[in-house]
Amino acid sequence: MSYKLCVKGVFDRSQMRASVGGIMKHNGRWVRGFGSMIGLPNPQTAELWAIYYGLRMAWEREMTFVVVFTERRDAIDLINNPDPAYPMAALIEMITMLKGEAWCHMDIQHIHADANVAANVLATGCLDGEGGLKEFAEPPHSIIHLI
Repeated sequence: MSYKLCVKGVFDRSQMRASVGGIMKHNGRWVRGFGSMIGLPNPQTAELWAIYYGLRMAWEREMTFVVVFTERRDAIDLINNPDPAYPMAALIEMITMLKGEAWCHMDIQHIHADANVAANVLATGCLDGEGGLKEFAEPPHSIIHLI
């Protein structure tokens, strides 16, 4: 079975905090979601954490045919061309290690913001949270109309 994973890292400059969210779908239907306030004041790093958490969730659930969609092309470039001098090189390495697992198929692609609204709403809803990764077996009410 093939899965579509839409991820989003959100950064709120006024609060100087970030959060992540992601939605896993199969044939357009909800499978699982996740969200967390991560507190990192950097939009790119938030997106990288969203990719990592999404891949980890998929791998732990033996979803081995996955396409990850992110709005940030720079995050895709960092993952495909790691820079050891990058401040979050360890996070890139963790993503690279997950990419190296025995997936049947795994790809990371760009998605436009207007096609990623549900992941954005999920991530934004976690900005005021206390941290800690939350997984959603059912879609939260705030995104039901978006999926």
